[in-house]
Amino acid sequence: MKKGISTGLVALLLSASAAFASDLNLGVKLYRDGLYSLAAKTFKENMETLEGKEFTKFYRVAYLSFLKARDYAALKKLVDFWQSRYPNFHRGELLALQTVLALKNGIPIGKAFPAKELQSLPISEKVGFFYALSQADLPPEAVYYLLKVASKSVDLKGAVKESGFLKSALERATKSNDYTLIDLIFDNYGRWFSSPEATLQFIRYLERKGRFVDALVEAQKLYKRYPNQRTRLELARAYYLNGKYDRVLKLLKNPSTPQERYLIAWTYFKMGKARLIPSVIGMDVSKPAVPQRLKVLENFYAGYFNLPELKKFYPDLYVKALIFSFSTAPLEGSVGSPHDRGYYLYERGRFSEASKALEEALQSAANSYLTPRSLYLLGRVGTVNTSVGNVVYTQLMNSYQNTPYYRESVVPAAKVYLLSGNPALAVKLLDYARRELGYDTDRVKELEAKAFVQLGDYKRAVKLLGDCRHLSGEGYTLLAFSLYQLGKGKEALSVLRKELKSSGLFPEVNGGRALFVARAVRAKDPLKGIRVNSPVVEAMEAVAFGNVKLAEQVYQRLPQRERLALALFLARYYENRDPKKAFFYIAELMNLASTDDVESFAKHYLNYLAYKTGDFTPVLFNDPYFIAYNPENAVTSISTLVAKAEDYASAGQFGKAYGLLKLALERTTSPDLRREIVYRLVELDLKQKNYSRALKDASLLPEESQKDRDLKNYLLFRTYLAMGRLVDAYSAAQKVKDVDNLPEGVRASFLAKLARYYKLTGNKERAVELTRELIERFGLKGVDYDDLVSLAILAQESGKLDLAKKLILQARKKAVKPEQVVESTFWKAAIEAQQGDIDDAIIDYLKIAYDYSKYEPWASTALYRAAQLFEQKGDYRQALKLYEKVAKLKRGTKEGEIAAKKVKSLLQRLNEEE
Repeated sequence: MKKGISTGLVALLLSASAAFASDLNLGVKLYRDGLYSLAAKTFKENMETLEGKEFTKFYRVAYLSFLKARDYAALKKLVDFWQSRYPNFHRGELLALQTVLALKNGIPIGKAFPAKELQSLPISEKVGFFYALSQADLPPEAVYYLLKVASKSVDLKGAVKESGFLKSALERATKSNDYTLIDLIFDNYGRWFSSPEATLQFIRYLERKGRFVDALVEAQKLYKRYPNQRTRLELARAYYLNGKYDRVLKLLKNPSTPQERYLIAWTYFKMGKARLIPSVIGMDVSKPAVPQRLKVLENFYAGYFNLPELKKFYPDLYVKALIFSFSTAPLEGSVGSPHDRGYYLYERGRFSEASKALEEALQSAANSYLTPRSLYLLGRVGTVNTSVGNVVYTQLMNSYQNTPYYRESVVPAAKVYLLSGNPALAVKLLDYARRELGYDTDRVKELEAKAFVQLGDYKRAVKLLGDCRHLSGEGYTLLAFSLYQLGKGKEALSVLRKELKSSGLFPEVNGGRALFVARAVRAKDPLKGIRVNSPVVEAMEAVAFGNVKLAEQVYQRLPQRERLALALFLARYYENRDPKKAFFYIAELMNLASTDDVESFAKHYLNYLAYKTGDFTPVLFNDPYFIAYNPENAVTSISTLVAKAEDYASAGQFGKAYGLLKLALERTTSPDLRREIVYRLVELDLKQKNYSRALKDASLLPEESQKDRDLKNYLLFRTYLAMGRLVDAYSAAQKVKDVDNLPEGVRASFLAKLARYYKLTGNKERAVELTRELIERFGLKGVDYDDLVSLAILAQESGKLDLAKKLILQARKKAVKPEQVVESTFWKAAIEAQQGDIDDAIIDYLKIAYDYSKYEPWASTALYRAAQLFEQKGDYRQALKLYEKVAKLKRGTKEGEIAAKKVKSLLQRLNEEE
């Protein structure tokens, strides 16, 4: 019976062994069919059976399955088992897998590479080492390092070749266009390859090294051995680089691909036969028609407003056109800029809607010429509580007419009724105030005229405003508006010029209106000799009155939209007068374009002028296709293209820089390099204020990795911030998960702006946290002045005085303008006072008062603060002297009154003490 049991047990064991072997064989079959994940799963589940002969039979397919499936946990388990049980079995492959795992754990290749032990192994093990590495997904820097090290040893050099590692490295470098690695291979290993693809790479390597004759010899051999379209193109390119242009044309007699046709085009250019280029590549050289979008823009700046088309293509300009053309049309919805919408509604008497639009405007990024206007208008409508005013004044008007309070309330009540949308009642009260109560002042007349404008009675408005001795800026604007409505354009223009000359209110509104009226009445340039701080008005003046000199003066500092209009205007002007200048502005038009139709028009225009003049140089060096198919660029490494782009950008040739970067982006598959290039593209867009294209270029980054997502959101943040879209900007900023994924030079600035955003939204704790992180991780050198001051004030308000001091000291270092010096010194003194450093604070306050006395309100406030500190110290005499100065400086103001009271109380105290 025992014998039967024993026999049965042996049979069972043999059966189990066969079953395990069957599973392992299945893993081999799965691997061979490319089902790596399933193969890896099979080997992982049966790893405990890899003993003895089974290990020697299946170990390689097992680790190859794990490498292909990227199952590094299973690979580690196999390597640990291998090291513990069979450490000397195929030692080279084992060392290679340990190197792979070390790299995956973040160990640098220089430390992970087992140099000494590998050198001591026989050549077969060295081959095995590099074979195993050739199957792994190594980072480019590791491949470069290994080949560099191996090139210095005869044994390793041979092992790299025999193992297939060198071949796989060249294939990988070719696929990713890694010219640095390709050049390293050919520099150190020579020509060890015979495949057509490897030979092509060798030819291009020779061309990059300037060895054009050697490259031609190799290209001729390759074409003779493998005569096909690709090798023919390579030979033609070699002829081109050797200056054998006739041979290029002979070889490519019947071109069939874009690469061949553009190579012929470049050949004709080199031969001085550029006029033949259009026939080769099918270039349209007819005069192009301006696309509707651009025509609408051009007409706007010429002073002709197509309102429906403007509303469709340029909503912001649509509202400006309504304003400039004195329109009284109703404005519905939230079309256009809230700044302009607020003004338009204010002028039309829709004060409640105006208030909402102006509040919206002030939530966006500050604008040097629109924000102060919106603040002023909001102050006019937002500081009067019309609900309370209506109740109060109605009761007063109805029940207390025989009291002195009634008389004093008539004009204020009229203002409330006007702002409440009841201009008719406002007119009655104001007319009564002027005629019966003697309030016939200019301000009352202006207010009544405003009410008449709301009622559409422009004649009576003009009469009242004309009777004023001293009109306000708003009064002049109202007078011009009313005169135009009465058909008196010339008189309106005269009033507008008078107001603009005095640097009065609403310069953009009145400047745009003056230009519009001048065109309508065929007058000369009304703004000649008058500077209006508005990009729209400056561009409009240049185009509407053909002022080429002005257009060129303001061109570089204007935003993208205005530059687009000026580029078209200047290109057309110079087309026949100075083609070189025309080429420049057409190239600018192409680079500023943010839509396909405008870009296509600019390219067509460039082609037309090139054919017309016979000068194709601007086309060849600006058109992306000519740049892409330039035979000289074809052998240029990506790093060289990027470097060339940087040189062009530094010289202000943004179009050429952009074209080369787009070419480099098309050629690389390296995620790191793609991120770098997209970052540079968006930087160029932002420099040119081409925000639409910046948004498109930021979207070139995929969503595949966190690095890509973080950089994309950062670029969107930068673009939206530049556009004034603060909500969108900080929405994108908050999606950045890891600041380390951003370029090193922008990390500090980004954190500072994010902290400042949290401060603005009321989350001060988070803002302080980010500020501390900013200092600890990156320091403050990369943070701009405004952010430093804002965060210093935040820290001071939060009681984090040491933090506040660090920030304000750095701000003081970065202060360049006198205003910045004053501001940063003032807050430094405030922080010192709060810290108890009273003497230091007094000295800083007095520095402002004595050295920067003309910078108000800083100087007088600093004097007042210093006086308070002297008083706090008990030095009443010094405090008295400073309070007296403040009272004198600020006489007639609230601050002056407070200082005067302080002087009285201190004099009384000193007298009592004496």
